Amino acid sequence: MMIVIIATLASFLAIGIAVGMTSWDTIKANWSQYRCDPRYMAFASYADPKSTASDNFAFCMNQAAGNVWGIIVDQFNTYFGVVGDSITEMVGPLNAFRDVMSNIRKFLLDYTKQVLSKILNSMSSFSFILVKIRDILQRFVGEGYIAAYLAQTVVNFVWSFVTLCINIIKGFVYALLAISIILALFQPALLVVAIVLASLIGAAGF
Repeated sequence: MMIVIIATLASFLAIGIAVGMTSWDTIKANWSQYRCDPRYMAFASYADPKSTASDNFAFCMNQAAGNVWGIIVDQFNTYFGVVGDSITEMVGPLNAFRDVMSNIRKFLLDYTKQVLSKILNSMSSFSFILVKIRDILQRFVGEGYIAAYLAQTVVNFVWSFVTLCINIIKGFVYALLAISIILALFQPALLVVAIVLASLIGAAGF
């Protein structure tokens, strides 16, 4: 009976040794895959005579730290990607606002140029009319008091009309100056328009 038990145990032991040797050969052949397995880390010197258990442990810790650092870097990259997308979404409305201000500036510059051109043309026309009236009055002086009185009346009427037109033009120019100053608060480039208008007003004696 004892012999049977011993034989059975010996058989199981032989089978276990055979299976263990087969598994160990597989582990040695693929040591790079199993070297960080906690079950085999202590047997590193048996699988790879060039390394010790402490060297293998240090290698596995460095590899684990590298994996953890890679995860952290990936998270940071994800966060920065989200921040970059948010900034891109914010830049869109800012560009649209800049385009609107550029269009307003272009419109104001073009409109101011046209208005100033018309004002200069009108002033030239009024000056020409006044010169002609003066010439006519000089001719009427020799015709007598009635002719002079009528001429003076015409001159007063024309002068009143010219003064009215000048006042209207002054109001329009001052309005343009005020609009230019207000828009210059949002678009500094329009400050040039305000300075030009102020210079023209000063030169015209308004």
